[in-house]
Amino acid sequence: MIPRPVVAVAGGPALLEPSRALRDALTAVGAAVAPVDLVSDHALPAGTGALILGDGAPVAHAAALGANASLRDAVVALHRAGAPIVAEGAGVAYLATSLDGHPMCDLLPAVAGPGPGGVPGPVELMAATDGPLHAIGEKRVGQPSAAVALDVGAGEAPAWTIGRRHEGWAAPGLHASLVVVPWNAARASRFVAAASGSPR
Repeated sequence: MIPRPVVAVAGGPALLEPSRALRDALTAVGAAVAPVDLVSDHALPAGTGALILGDGAPVAHAAALGANASLRDAVVALHRAGAPIVAEGAGVAYLATSLDGHPMCDLLPAVAGPGPGGVPGPVELMAATDGPLHAIGEKRVGQPSAAVALDVGAGEAPAWTIGRRHEGWAAPGLHASLVVVPWNAARASRFVAAASGSPR
């Protein structure tokens, strides 16, 4: 029997617990969902083949996140092994160089700090680069997070085009964006397919 790919999904005090829609979408396409607390857990769940970082309020927990070097090292190692990582909303801050002056995973060339707050309106998106969630040209609607702010808003291979500007980062094994897009079967299938091909 082929083992189910293990998808670690961050929760705990720093980020929101994974939604039922996310859990259901991943489970429906054959993934095993494993929670990970970025503050208190010092290793990723056994067999982790992919990681999802969602929205939340990490700024208040920046010192604790920065102090948990062993988990940050594990996330960096997961990325270097080719496993897909998705960060949407405030979860992007965990992949940045630092958050409010505390070291993060340093997988994105951006510095994160407190955001302006509030609830921005939805935005129309078009995938600007192929990545673990979308193929270039796919259109979606998402909700930006205002919990954190980044000094750099996009990489050379951006995740999205929003109007005339680029936003986020995308690569074969990475999707990072301040915009949260609802999970559905197509997203989950593409992500789990990428996770199934990653070393564990």
